[in-house]
Amino acid sequence: MPPKKGVGNSKGKQPAKRPKVSGPPPDSSSDEEDSGSLRQEILAKLALLERAKGVSSGQVVPGRAGRASKKVSRATFQRDVLTRLSVLESSTGGEMSGAGVLQEDLDRAGPSARAEDDTAEVSEVPPVAVAVDQVEPEGAVVRRGRCRILICGHSMVFWAAHQAKRTHLGSQLGLSRWAQIEWQGRRGLRWPGLLPLLFEGRSAPPPHFLVIHLGGNDLGWVKGKALTLQAQADLRFILSRWPGVLIIYSAILPRRVWKEALDHDAVERTRRKANKAMFKALGEGLGVYLPHPQIRDTYADLFRGDGVHLSFKGNEIFLTDLRQGLRLALQEMWGIRA
Repeated sequence: MPPKKGVGNSKGKQPAKRPKVSGPPPDSSSDEEDSGSLRQEILAKLALLERAKGVSSGQVVPGRAGRASKKVSRATFQRDVLTRLSVLESSTGGEMSGAGVLQEDLDRAGPSARAEDDTAEVSEVPPVAVAVDQVEPEGAVVRRGRCRILICGHSMVFWAAHQAKRTHLGSQLGLSRWAQIEWQGRRGLRWPGLLPLLFEGRSAPPPHFLVIHLGGNDLGWVKGKALTLQAQADLRFILSRWPGVLIIYSAILPRRVWKEALDHDAVERTRRKANKAMFKALGEGLGVYLPHPQIRDTYADLFRGDGVHLSFKGNEIFLTDLRQGLRLALQEMWGIRA
């Protein structure tokens, strides 16, 4: 709705300001925070019901709303919940047991979560549709179903998984309370083998987070631009097959030795350009970029004697980067303080 014109004289002057009237101090924001937490809990329960029934949520997360739009946002929230409940009931042929719980939550939310004035002016950013798995909020409902994480790639992933089992964090990187991590490291893997690795013969449910560390074995064999174009196309395909998955792209690591490469510096330049191109593409909606700034080819102690694979110390840094990236994703996407 276009903004209303101010009332004034024909010359467009602003009306005189009303004198300030003293009144009681503004209410604490705790009520709003409680209401927001309750709405998050309702959405979490609803998301789990939809996932259990295989019903698409069509959830829309609104942008930041101004003060004038809070009433409309609350009304929109209730209408959205009731609409999604109706879809769930129609898919099961009757009332669902979980629907009563959600309705009780709506009643408990009180007037703050109900429709008040549908004619109020809206002044918010247009809503952006996102997958439900990317916005599940904090709460016991989410934690009862742990986040499924798949880490896949070439020998760097293979050896990182091997070392993780021998550390105090274990193969779950100390995140077993909130997540279940699966490792798929295949030595010698190149990018064309990613999709077969992920989809051929897989019976397990799709992951919520997919960490990909791949591309290093391709450098020196294919041009950097061709590699990044194929990578971006494959990421789009993954998103189409696994809607809602969060892709975490782990940056291609440097090496002290690039096998079969005539010019080491040229391959390093290609690696940096490829990472830069992927960083840009991921920022446009494909996923999240995970850098490894502490791993450099000038640090000989981070590599084995072959100059390719990481040493114990190098793998420690690599695993730390993975763990920190996953912790951040759990906090941002699932509302879990891991």
